[in-house]
Amino acid sequence: MKYTTNPYTQQFVNHEYSVNILGFKNKKCHINMFRIVWRSCYVIVATLLAMALPFFNDILSFLGATGYWPLTIYFPISMYISRKEIKKYSSKWIALQSLNAFCLICSIVAACGAVRGIAKSLANNPFKAKN
Repeated sequence: MKYTTNPYTQQFVNHEYSVNILGFKNKKCHINMFRIVWRSCYVIVATLLAMALPFFNDILSFLGATGYWPLTIYFPISMYISRKEIKKYSSKWIALQSLNAFCLICSIVAACGAVRGIAKSLANNPFKAKN
């Protein structure tokens, strides 16, 4: 079975419209309608979710705490060590690994605080209708 795409769909997803920027000569802003629709829907869903869940900030802090260490600290440090071929147990390696461990501990503490905040918010039964 051959897969064919709708040309209107391809144009919606791939086509960029050029818009002149006021006040600048020969400057254009490229706008993709798919990105505008996708980002707008994302913001609407996140806003509705934030209004529906009173403890949404605690959930976001938990996600931030769990994503902070591996994405911002561990992987970049590991890549730097392997790219620069830093020898194991050298002073630079120990300093980088100490930073890595310190940030891991901070991330674990932040995640524990976020879980505590979620538990505290859930203890108040946020879904119960107020009279």
